Amino acid sequence: MMWRAESRPAEPTTPHEIAAVIVDHRARALSCWHRVRRRLMPPPDAELILDQLNGQLAVLEGARAELEAGWVQGGWWSVTSADGDQRLATGDAGGSPAHVDGVCLVGALARAGSSSDVGRAVDAAYDALWASRGQPTPAGLPPVPSPEVRQARVRTLTRWNDRAGRTRAEVLALVDRAISATIMDLMAAPRPGPARPADAAPQVRTG
Repeated sequence: MMWRAESRPAEPTTPHEIAAVIVDHRARALSCWHRVRRRLMPPPDAELILDQLNGQLAVLEGARAELEAGWVQGGWWSVTSADGDQRLATGDAGGSPAHVDGVCLVGALARAGSSSDVGRAVDAAYDALWASRGQPTPAGLPPVPSPEVRQARVRTLTRWNDRAGRTRAEVLALVDRAISATIMDLMAAPRPGPARPADAAPQVRTG
């Protein structure tokens, strides 16, 4: 009897090959973790999903109204001082004033709702930016990103707004794309089932 040695894949030797193997292992581990997390975490409540999407839509529509009234670059919004001078400010300059002369994309979102709804609207605008470049975006409510990721998205939207040659029409078109995607998500979202009376006996399945 002859024993035949099993063929084994060649071990990575170059730094590039080793790095590729490490990246592949990390991707496999991350994918496995996502599958386990989806199984362990309960699905979000249908009513909660609708509330979040409606809050996101309200912020986007409010931001669009702010942008239509006035649009700026180089700051979150512009305000007129008591002596009549117009100056640009950001969200770090002591909160949002009651009246502004113009807003940038991020400033419009920041002024249009509560922090949680604004955060989701930022994500929707960021996804709309990628969709406008032909990149696929996930449908429905994506996982809540970390504060660092959210801040990176704010910086990306700010740079996009402030790029030389940008127009208000382009900014409004981006917000319109985010509004349309949110409406589509609302239409596809599950609806809450009929509420069961609190004193109703639990259903027992027989047979």
